[in-house]
Amino acid sequence: MTRRPDARNRYDAAAQRMSNSPDAARRARVSVLLAFGFLTVFFTGVFPPFSNPNEFSHFQTVVAMKEWKTFSIDQAIAVLGDQQDKAEFAGRLYSNKAPGLAFAAYPVYSLLRLVLPEPRSGTSDAIFYFVRLLTVSLVSAIALRRFALRLKALRKGAAVAPLVTLAIALGTPFLFYARTFFSHAWTASLLFLSWDLLRLAENPGAHRRWSRVAGAGLLAGWALISEYNVAPMTLLLALRAAAGAERLKKVSAFAAAAAVPVALLLFYNAICFGSPWTLSSAREASPEFARLIRTGVFGFGPPSLRIAIAYLFHPARGVFVFSPFLLWCVPGFWEWWRSGEERSDFLLAAGATALYFLVMTGYPNWHGGWCLGSRYLLPALLFPAMAVGRALATPLSRGLFAAAAVFSIANHFLLTASFPYFPYDLPWPAATGSEWFLARGWVAPSLLPESFGGGLAALALAGMAFLLPLIFSLRAASPMLPREAVAVL
Repeated sequence: MTRRPDARNRYDAAAQRMSNSPDAARRARVSVLLAFGFLTVFFTGVFPPFSNPNEFSHFQTVVAMKEWKTFSIDQAIAVLGDQQDKAEFAGRLYSNKAPGLAFAAYPVYSLLRLVLPEPRSGTSDAIFYFVRLLTVSLVSAIALRRFALRLKALRKGAAVAPLVTLAIALGTPFLFYARTFFSHAWTASLLFLSWDLLRLAENPGAHRRWSRVAGAGLLAGWALISEYNVAPMTLLLALRAAAGAERLKKVSAFAAAAAVPVALLLFYNAICFGSPWTLSSAREASPEFARLIRTGVFGFGPPSLRIAIAYLFHPARGVFVFSPFLLWCVPGFWEWWRSGEERSDFLLAAGATALYFLVMTGYPNWHGGWCLGSRYLLPALLFPAMAVGRALATPLSRGLFAAAAVFSIANHFLLTASFPYFPYDLPWPAATGSEWFLARGWVAPSLLPESFGGGLAALALAGMAFLLPLIFSLRAASPMLPREAVAVL
């Protein structure tokens, strides 16, 4: 007499079938990417009449290049308003930001000006929204898609790829900075796409092999002129280009393409600051920032254990406080090393993560002022994230990871639902800041008119965008222990 399986066995069997279903994983992956795209489009990312100085400084350079054919932002300040992120040389004002993002946005802005009027008020005009959307948000979405596909290609990675992608997309500051005109998500995406092109160029029978290697160099170089502190990761990408056969040809193609944006930077420096080797940060207009930049090497000193601990565990900025699921990168790197697979990629990802973190611990202004999370670490995010999926081989590891991911996603839902800029002396900002704002009806501006319910309706739509891909991703990652419902709680 055969015995019928009990409810637990039936659940485990159904969950196993679901996790083995390519359709379940594909639906979950598509839902994650659609949710990310919707959230970057639906929320404007600006908080009128406030204009964030970081975004504003980038944007003023773009406007000045198109409207007045100059890199100086004097006229842009006169028209759009003043801000504090400026450099000064020979009596003229410039952005104190690396110019890579502004250079990329210039053709986008120029095309938009064919149909949209010149901006007149900070970052509140429609043209700023579309420039942000077609530069930072678009490149971030492309990088996230390629990231999801890379995870899917891992051995036993297809089932967990959507959940890891969702955690990165909605459980870190990546979403917020992807819908701003900061350069952090932009730079993170360029670096990852550079590595992705190197991988594509190595595929057997790959078409346009050398153009992909050159494209990787171009993207790495553009990341460098977008945020100078990513130089160590750019160098590691160049070394990664040397892996495998035909090293000299690949490195030459990579370096030649990377030289193009670097040449643009040298030209910009010579025009603005009198020398190709003088960066905007060396000409800070703010006395406070000028004092900082004069310490050490452009403000960077030796690595600091205190800053390292603060980056990871500070109650207002800590990476593992905001996104505890990233702890899984540690066993993930260990499993990656033990597997012996893709050794050159392991060395790149682990090296980029460790070296960049080490360099950034030498920066006294580590907290980034009024911002969301440890924004200076964001450019390296997708490299440790590639290791996370390798640590999710067992149901227990997936269940615990799901719990950490749900916490991270819920935390960032609150943080991005209202005003997101917090000082570093405000601990636990989701509970002490976001909740306070939301209780008073202060919801992040969206495309939804007030006549359709305004803030409450926008929150409901955002909640659905967070919740639906989470449901699909948890199902695709089954079975897990504890089970999905327990893990969520």
